[in-house]
Amino acid sequence: MVEISWTPLSKIDPQQQYLVFAGVGERKSAWTFFSYLMRARKVAKQLETSKGLVGYTARMGFLNKELVNLTVWENEEALKVFAHEGQHADCMDKTKAGLKPTQYVRWTVLGSELPPKIEEAINRVQKQNS
Repeated sequence: MVEISWTPLSKIDPQQQYLVFAGVGERKSAWTFFSYLMRARKVAKQLETSKGLVGYTARMGFLNKELVNLTVWENEEALKVFAHEGQHADCMDKTKAGLKPTQYVRWTVLGSELPPKIEEAINRVQKQNS
């Protein structure tokens, strides 16, 4: 399993509301682990230069094939710009055939509640599906 610990990229205002966006999915095969890992590193480089990104964390399992990514944004517009540009857009296009349907969830938090936990994203997706 590879886990990227919470990586803050901007100063957090404890009183400001932020948008949390998470994707929880599963690769169809354990053998795609290394190609996903290489693409994830490219996306991480894009994240580090994305305007409006507060921070991120992610986890990718090997045998369990789980993928979880969690980002925190200043606003919806910053998220949209990131999602449709650069390595992220390319990665989404090249990897969708190797993924089972990914579940997405978003919520807002105060800066004082950061960083969010991967387990919270998983729980929110499960609750959304029940």
